[in-house]
Amino acid sequence: MNNGNDIGFIHDLASLDTLRRQAVGSDKDKEHEALKAAAKQFEAIFTTMLFKSMRDANATFESGLMDSQNQQFFRQMLDEQRASELSASGSLGLADMIVAQLGSGKIENPSAAAREKDFGALMEKIDAGRRAKAANAESEAAQNVPQAVEENQPAQPSRFDSPEAFVASMKPYAEKAAKALGVDSSLLLAQAALETGWGKKVIHNSQGSSNNLFNIKADKRWGGDKMATQTLEYHQGIPVQEKAAFRSYDSYQDSFNDYVRFLKQNPRYTTALRHEGNSEQFIHGIHRAGYATDPSYADKVLKVKQKIDNM
Repeated sequence: MNNGNDIGFIHDLASLDTLRRQAVGSDKDKEHEALKAAAKQFEAIFTTMLFKSMRDANATFESGLMDSQNQQFFRQMLDEQRASELSASGSLGLADMIVAQLGSGKIENPSAAAREKDFGALMEKIDAGRRAKAANAESEAAQNVPQAVEENQPAQPSRFDSPEAFVASMKPYAEKAAKALGVDSSLLLAQAALETGWGKKVIHNSQGSSNNLFNIKADKRWGGDKMATQTLEYHQGIPVQEKAAFRSYDSYQDSFNDYVRFLKQNPRYTTALRHEGNSEQFIHGIHRAGYATDPSYADKVLKVKQKIDNM
């Protein structure tokens, strides 16, 4: 349960007016409590900005494939909660320093007018911090608009007339995913080509294409869209036609992104991912881990890779 001076209302803009009313025309005890609350808010805002600066610095080293707007939103909420908790616990000591500097009897001019002036200056800093945070959020939102337009332009092709056309269209996506996995982009292009017949056999239905380039199935862990179709599976080396549900994506980019997540989040591929940049070792590793039931799957992928490398 929160009281009036709890740091939990750091993002409540109305709290500033409450603190001002407590500080003006109140006795010294109430004025001191208002000063402590304002100092804690200032400390929390400062700490939140510090967390954000560190996040922005680390973003340079992130691939972006394992990230999403939801993850960024909840991470920001976690940072703000941590900042509030640190300030409330007094671990940093910044709020105490502010109170000691501006509190009664510890400033150069201890008169009520001087204290009110210093308290007002602190409140203005808090306001400025919030305005800067809001302006930064608006700036980031504005920057995201042209980026979204660029991602939709030009539209991805619905068909491929040749293996060369398939490779040319998929290469930008493959290069980004290959960097995240530490393998050759031509290996991922070869795998996608083998799974989809150079893009001509991407799973689809009357609603459209699944954009699933790696034929990842939609098991109980998958919460997105899916499509059901006939697939060829091998049981003890014998090919059998079966009906299965496969993941469906909004774009080819999403398919490459999910392929990376699928391998990195599935414990059975941990050994395969320790390939030290060896693409051949990587494809054989995920094959042994159960990525495909075709006994010749890895060799087929490497054969297609050689063809792509010679294009």
